[in-house]
Amino acid sequence: TTATALFWALYLLALDPSTQEELAAEVKTVAAGGAFEIERLKFTRAVLDETMRLYPPAFLIARAAAGPDTLAGLPVKPNDIVLIAPWLLHRHEKLWRDPNAFSPSRFMTGTPPDRFAYMPFGVGARVCIGAHFALVEATLALAKLIGAFRVSLVDKAPVMPVGVVTTQPDRSPMFAITLRQEP
Repeated sequence: TTATALFWALYLLALDPSTQEELAAEVKTVAAGGAFEIERLKFTRAVLDETMRLYPPAFLIARAAAGPDTLAGLPVKPNDIVLIAPWLLHRHEKLWRDPNAFSPSRFMTGTPPDRFAYMPFGVGARVCIGAHFALVEATLALAKLIGAFRVSLVDKAPVMPVGVVTTQPDRSPMFAITLRQEP
């Protein structure tokens, strides 16, 4: 799932060169002797958060009801399966302004989104145990990649998401990767 999140981040950054340059500028500012202070990579993390909002690692989350309940006015019996679709939740017009736009700045406000509006790793007792590690790993990897290379798309045909277990691309587009030159 980390590799898939990085793919989608690189894809979105290739489509949005100005955001890619903003991320590269942050990396240049934060990098000290080749090492990164992850807590200072705020924009890089926002790019990943926004990427996972648009292309959540888990396409669907399934849960079995522990007991009787009511959901949206409908009765839920014990052991009924409830499906949560982060893909739909993360694009809901009542929860997100301009929900289909790639806008990392929405994660730069200092106020995190509601925990039930944004759940790329699930929520509650069964939240992904590797979420923190995955975010650290992806943030550092993205910073290292975009800090060193400029990424663009050779193939201009859109990549479509396919919901299997994770949100996979329907194909592997051709990227052009060029070394960033020091000024």
